[in-house]
Amino acid sequence: MPVAPTPTHSALDWAESGLMALTGQPGRPPVVPAAPVLDRARAAAELLTAVSTWLGSPVFADVAEILGGRAALLGLRRGGTVSANGSCRLMRAADGWVAVNLARPDDVDAVPALLGAEITDDVWDALAAALPRWRSRDLVERAWLLGLPVAPLPSAAAAGAGAGGAGDGGAGGADAGGLDPGSGFAVVRVSGGATGRRPSSDGPPGSPGPTSAPAPLVVDLSSLWAGPLAARLLGQLGLRVIKVESVHRPDGARRGDPDFYRWLHMGQDETRFDFHEPAGRAALQDLVEQADVVIEGSRPRALAQLGLDAQAWVAARPGRVWLSITGYGRRVAAQADGAGPVAFGDDAAVGGGLVAWDQMAPGGPVPVFCGDAIADPLAGLFGALAVVLCRAGGRGALVDVAMRDVAAFVAGPRSGVRGGGGGGGGSRARGAHEQGEPPWEVTGSDELGWTVHQAGRQAPVRPPRPPQLRG
Repeated sequence: MPVAPTPTHSALDWAESGLMALTGQPGRPPVVPAAPVLDRARAAAELLTAVSTWLGSPVFADVAEILGGRAALLGLRRGGTVSANGSCRLMRAADGWVAVNLARPDDVDAVPALLGAEITDDVWDALAAALPRWRSRDLVERAWLLGLPVAPLPSAAAAGAGAGGAGDGGAGGADAGGLDPGSGFAVVRVSGGATGRRPSSDGPPGSPGPTSAPAPLVVDLSSLWAGPLAARLLGQLGLRVIKVESVHRPDGARRGDPDFYRWLHMGQDETRFDFHEPAGRAALQDLVEQADVVIEGSRPRALAQLGLDAQAWVAARPGRVWLSITGYGRRVAAQADGAGPVAFGDDAAVGGGLVAWDQMAPGGPVPVFCGDAIADPLAGLFGALAVVLCRAGGRGALVDVAMRDVAAFVAGPRSGVRGGGGGGGGSRARGAHEQGEPPWEVTGSDELGWTVHQAGRQAPVRPPRPPQLRG
């Protein structure tokens, strides 16, 4: 994956993107992450455009829109150690920080089992009182047994707080049960052959020929954000997308902002099956058999209950691509005990070390959420890129994307650079990178607005930009 060169004025860039308004503590100056978030997301978007153009249908991914669009539609703002949507919190454990995400009613109901105690007060107050007695690894392992989305902030990320850095995205020590980040995604070749499409003087693979072939079919079994975003981007490539839902459990995103749901799924077909009935499972299997690309976000054993086997499906026909986007990847899910790891965008980002730091908070540096559930859209973008690269190469693959690991890749420092996150008290804050980055200053207030000053230039901290709802 190419990484864009170090930008000249990343603080100004962050301010203008709309993501700075989502990063930092309320009432304090917003902050800039040390991680080259925009650089790496734009590198992926630019490669997606280049390869899709070569395939004949250019896809232009607006990174600011992708990363900040949901927050704009929902009117979200930064919450510091509370996620922009309010469901996730960064909390102190005995040996560091953890993210606890109570996104679903079942998550709230599971907290007494997590703590091993009856809760009579506010659930967040109970967690704040109990977690300092827990080692983060013990807490996370217990949470995973219960299917709770809880993630530790990697020790390397916390160690970089003094210099403002996001660390190297890794966690100290050996990998124990998949708690430590790995690479952004894995591509497993399980197909016996290629599609036979190769560049030629007649044009790139997929270019129009004498007869018009049907558009390749994407069957999207995923829900919420990351998988549907990947499907949306593949739809822009000219692939036909069919969104599949269970009649008993439709996509939870339908309960959210209707404009955001419409933006994700514009131009797609939809169908529902009763997975409890043999006829419904058979209809699903028939549809998947016709697909060229499948997108899902489920555990392998859950797919097996539906009669779906990703590796067998890819191997059955050259050129098929199966995209799996989950919190921690298929390997970790397969090895986990109990309910297994569950993740949403905010806790997955923390698990990958993708946070910013308020360097001058009372009591010392404090990690804050970076953007809005940022691991979700990053995973969708990188997942779509992986599918397009596989199709350009003409070979089938099982692409295993872990949101936590994509966040860890994005959180990795530039070579030789550890950044400054700024975040001073009152109405003024300063920050700087150790190498190559001019220092910056943030002035203003929540009421009057914030401004970033860097290298003789200034830029307002803009709100996140809503997506364009065309069609």
